[in-house]
Amino acid sequence: MLPDGLDKEIEWAMIRKKMISQTEEFLNEALANPELSVVIPTIPVGSGCFPKSMSYYFWARVLGEL
Repeated sequence: MLPDGLDKEIEWAMIRKKMISQTEEFLNEALANPELSVVIPTIPVGSGCFPKSMSYYFWARVLGEL
């Protein structure tokens, strides 16, 4: 049996290692294939807003529905 708190530290270390590995994999893929990236549309603050259809299009593309 591990001392109090040590098992939580070990669990957190494993989660942290997995998160770093997944992030590294994602970044390597993104750098190797920039054509797969999704451009996030922007407009200057106060200059208006996007039409509602734009949000549907954006999220459909991000979620792979297009």
